[in-house]
Amino acid sequence: MNRILTLITILVFSHFFSQTTVFGGVAGLSFRKNNVKDSIVATDTLTNRLMNYHLVKDLVHGSFFKKLDGNLNQPSLFFVSNKFGGTDKKVYGKIGSSVISSLGIDDFSDTLRINSPQLSSKILTFTKTDAGKKINPIVLLNKKTDPALLIPEILVFDNNLSSIDKQKIETYLSVKYGITINDISEKNYVSYAGDILWDSKKNKNYNFRITGIGRDDAFGLYQKQSKNSEDEHIIMSLNALKATNYQNPETLNQGTFVLWGDNNQSFSFKEADLLSAHPKRDMFRMWKAQVKNSGTQTVKTYLYLTLSGLSPSDKVILRLFANESNYQNDISTDILGEKIGDKYVFKDIMWDIDHDGTEYFTFNLKDSQSEQNIQMVSTCTDLGSGIVKVSVPSDLFPFSYSLKSLNSNQTVVAPTSGTTNPIVFNNLMPDNYKLIIQKSGQNDIIRTFDLEGIVNQNIDDHYVWQGIPIELDLNTDSYQYVLTSPTGQTSSTAPFLLNGTGTYQLKIKNKLGCEVNKPLSVLTQADYDALQSTSLFKKINVSPNPSHDGNLTVKVELKSIKPLTVKIFNSLGVLIKQGQYPPSADFTIPMNIPPVVGYYNIKIFIPEEGKGVNFLIN
Repeated sequence: MNRILTLITILVFSHFFSQTTVFGGVAGLSFRKNNVKDSIVATDTLTNRLMNYHLVKDLVHGSFFKKLDGNLNQPSLFFVSNKFGGTDKKVYGKIGSSVISSLGIDDFSDTLRINSPQLSSKILTFTKTDAGKKINPIVLLNKKTDPALLIPEILVFDNNLSSIDKQKIETYLSVKYGITINDISEKNYVSYAGDILWDSKKNKNYNFRITGIGRDDAFGLYQKQSKNSEDEHIIMSLNALKATNYQNPETLNQGTFVLWGDNNQSFSFKEADLLSAHPKRDMFRMWKAQVKNSGTQTVKTYLYLTLSGLSPSDKVILRLFANESNYQNDISTDILGEKIGDKYVFKDIMWDIDHDGTEYFTFNLKDSQSEQNIQMVSTCTDLGSGIVKVSVPSDLFPFSYSLKSLNSNQTVVAPTSGTTNPIVFNNLMPDNYKLIIQKSGQNDIIRTFDLEGIVNQNIDDHYVWQGIPIELDLNTDSYQYVLTSPTGQTSSTAPFLLNGTGTYQLKIKNKLGCEVNKPLSVLTQADYDALQSTSLFKKINVSPNPSHDGNLTVKVELKSIKPLTVKIFNSLGVLIKQGQYPPSADFTIPMNIPPVVGYYNIKIFIPEEGKGVNFLIN
C-alpha cells in the first residue's frame, strides 16, 4: 500500500517540476526549484520578507519530492534560504543522502555547518562524492510549517561542478537575492562569460555584505535594484526605486554589473580629526565598488541611505572616490542627499567615469560642530616633543576645554577655561586623544588626534618569503604611505606588496606632512629561522582562534623577565585594542574585542622586539 501511495505521489508532483540538463551554460542540472515572482498579484502578501526585491511564493503546499532519472552519488547542491542558523535544527528537506536543515547539511560523516546563533539569509553550497555507491536519487522538501521560511531556489547538479562553474552559479544567486557568498571565504564573483565581477583578494578589506545590480542573460539575471539581506541601510537602484525589480523600467546592457562591499566598520560617523589624511566627519564604514561596463554605457543610479538620530539641520553627503589614488589623497565627488521620509536619496550617480573598474564611497556628516574652523598648528618637531597647539576661531570665546585619552578613557586635562589662542598642551605622551571644547548654549565640539599612530603601525620588522606577494594591512584612512622596494621601485597606493626578499622602506606621513621611515626586511626561510633562534620570545599562543564572540586569551612565555605590550589591529590596520603589562616571564592575558567578523593581527611587544599573530573572528 505504501509503495502505491509513493508512486502516485511521484506522478502527481512530477507535473510541478521539469528536468533539464543545462543551466546558464553549466551542464548536469537534474533538479531546480525556482518560484520567484517578479510581478505583484493579490495573493503575494510577503511584506517585510522580501529578498532583494523579489516576491517569493511557493506554488506547492505540503511535503513534496521528485525521483530523478539518475543516481546522486556526485551531486552539487545550491540552496537558498532566509532562515539558516539559530539554535534549533529544523529540517528543510533531503537531497539523496544529504539532510538539509537550518544548521546546514548533514551527510552521514560529512557536515557543512552554519556557525551562527542568529537566523539569516544564506546561499548554502555543497558538493559530495560517494564513489561506487548508488544513492537513492530523490529530492524531498518538507511541508512548510514556518510561515516566515522562504526557500526561493534550489539547484541540484548530478556531478561535482568545477570551481569556476560553482562561482558562476553562486554569483547569479548572490546578485539575484542580495545574499553575500564571500563572508570570509575569499570567493570571486564570476559572470557566465568568465569576467571577474568581484575580485576577493584585491578587495579583501571589503568582502562584507557584497551586493550588486547587473545583467547576465545566460542565467536570466536582470537585477535593476538591490539591497543586501544583512543591511537595511543601503539600496541602489537604476533611477528611482520601485516596489519590485520587475517594475523598474530602466535598462542595462548585457554583461554590465556594479557590485559593492563594505569594510565591516561601524555605521556611524567619526569625529573630525586634526591629523588624519581623511580629517572630515566621514562614516567609519567605507564601500568599494567594482564596475563592469559593457559597451559604451555608463551606469547611472540612485542610492538610498536610511539613517536615524540626526538633526533636521544636519546634511549628509555621498563622497565618491574615483580611484585608489583619489581615496589616498581625499579627493572626492560630493553629492548632497535629499531627505525623503526616513531616507536620504542621492541621485544620478555616474559609476566608473575614469573606466578603471573601481570606485570607493562613503557618507559624510555636515553638522554645526564639524563646520567650526579648528586646526592643528603644531610643527612636526612640536609633535615629536609632545607639544600640541590647536587654533580655535575667535567667535568661540569664551569657552572651556578638556582632553581625554581614547585608549584608556582617562581624563588627561580637566576642564579648563580657554583664555589663549592657540590652546597649548605640553608633555603629552604618545596616545590617541579626544579634545572637547564647550561653549555655553552650543553642542560640544570634538576633535581627535593621534600622537602614536604614525609610529604604531600594523607592520613587522621581518617577514619570511614563501613565493607569494605579502600585502601590508595599512591604515590608509589616517595616513599616507610610500613603499620603496629593494630595486628602488615606489608605490603610493594600495595594495602595498612585498614582492621578494630584501629590505624595503615604508614612508608614513600624516596630514601635517610629518614623516617616519620604517625599514622592512623580507628574508628567506633559513635566514628567518636563524633570526628567530636569538629571539627573547619562547612561546606565543592565542586561543580560541578563530573566536566566535571576540573573547580571546593571549599566552606569552619569555626567556627573561620583561614588560609586555599587546596591540590588536583590524584588517584595515586600525588599532582597536591595547594593553600594557608589568615585567614578567610568563603572561596569561584575557582580552575582548567587538565580535565583528574578519581578520585581525595581534602585535606583542617587549622593549627589544615584537611578534605578530594572525587572529580570526567568524
